[in-house]
Amino acid sequence: MATKHTSVDKQMDRSALTRLVQWVDMKRLLAAYFILISLYIYAPMLALIAFSFNSGGISPPYQGFTLAWYSELAANQGIINSVLRSIQLALVVTVITTVLGTAAALAYRFDFRGRKLFLYLIVLGIITPGIAFSVGSTLLLNEVLGLSRSMWVALPAHVVWTLPFAVIVLLAGFPPNLAQNEEAARVMGADRVTTFREIVLPQIAPTVLGAAVFAFTLSYNEAERGLLLVGRDRTMPMEVFSIASAERATPELFALGSVTTVFSTILLLVAGGLVVYGARQS
Repeated sequence: MATKHTSVDKQMDRSALTRLVQWVDMKRLLAAYFILISLYIYAPMLALIAFSFNSGGISPPYQGFTLAWYSELAANQGIINSVLRSIQLALVVTVITTVLGTAAALAYRFDFRGRKLFLYLIVLGIITPGIAFSVGSTLLLNEVLGLSRSMWVALPAHVVWTLPFAVIVLLAGFPPNLAQNEEAARVMGADRVTTFREIVLPQIAPTVLGAAVFAFTLSYNEAERGLLLVGRDRTMPMEVFSIASAERATPELFALGSVTTVFSTILLLVAGGLVVYGARQS
């Protein structure tokens, strides 16, 4: 009898285990993983935005809604100047990155000697640690070449950072029939300039704009690679680091973080939409 009961119990345990495995399937595990990762990433951002409107400052509990910290942010000329410098630098970086990235992505579609090495050299800008690149840049630009530290000396460092992302976005977003349309235009007698202007550019324009928006967002928020190059012309991220390291984080920094987060999110959504739209063009 004891043996029979033991066998029945084992069968029941196996049945319960089977039901548990069937219930905890891969979809549920992936959904749970996605929820946990989303909370880990976005909970601090949501808390940042929420407490930027807290009349009690950046410490809980939440005491009430206020726009006072945004008013203080607008009155802080040091932060406003750093934001304007970041925008100026990001705009120039965007233009350079878009031109170089578009040329590199179009060239990569063809077979040529050193093609893989060409891509590896571009992607190296992502792989290299930011602070290591910053040290190397200041040794070359400031010490060897003797250039004075300024916001514009950090321009090459920003381009090295944004260019790989632009190339990747462009390669991923090019329409699948771009090469066929380009070849058809040449067969019909169009020269390279006409083919690019009339066939290639209209098809890749949404993706190019998407890559440009990505480049602007990355440059605007970049701090590490230009850390030792900008000197007194501190950009927005460096101004924030300077204030937060010298004293406790202030409510206007939360307001700035909220504005930057919303602004960057909108830009990234626009960029993603442009890339998807460009990839679907026939």
